[in-house]
Amino acid sequence: MLKVLLLFLSLAFCCCFCSRELIEVEADGYFTDSRDSMVYPFVEIGDQTWLMKNVSYVSEKGCFAYKDDEKYVKDYGRLYTYDAAVKVCPEGWHLPSDKEWKDLEVYLGMDIHSADSLEWRRSGDVALALKNQAGWWSGGNGSNTSKFSALPGGIRTEEGLFDVFGDVATFWSSSYTSESHGWGRAMIYYETGVFRWRYSKLDAYSVRCIRDTN
Repeated sequence: MLKVLLLFLSLAFCCCFCSRELIEVEADGYFTDSRDSMVYPFVEIGDQTWLMKNVSYVSEKGCFAYKDDEKYVKDYGRLYTYDAAVKVCPEGWHLPSDKEWKDLEVYLGMDIHSADSLEWRRSGDVALALKNQAGWWSGGNGSNTSKFSALPGGIRTEEGLFDVFGDVATFWSSSYTSESHGWGRAMIYYETGVFRWRYSKLDAYSVRCIRDTN
């Protein structure tokens, strides 16, 4: 269902890359990934601590720059298949579970019943609190009151098609529903809600890491 929506959006999608100046958001701290010296700001949201940028580490496989072009990586990170995503977070951090995503959403105002449901969950207008104030096309910027600073890094389908950069942000969770699908989240420029669905593990999406609590 999501793929049909994304293909529809691609008809109106501007394929050229247009640089947009991003708004700096005050972080609660900074983490340096010892693997590549990349510095990530992080923010505390409720009892959770999240990186404020999409992961950009180059993994051995299942890792892509949007349209295989490094110019997208600095601000929007890389795209990862499920198998790559569950391994890509640095030491001390991990790919959030479906429950950890729900905890974030409920903390930001989504009711519990909505958090457990599928597709677009509009309770609490949570996507507005998660979206960065710049970097979204088509008037899709948010308020970013959470400082999560979600950015629309687009997708790569299992067929190798890159699409919807600037208009759609899709994030993996570590939870899976079958051998072929895992839970994920999506935000789109025209919606105030967050999409929850089962995604093919062969598609490639953005990754946000959450800090270990143990």
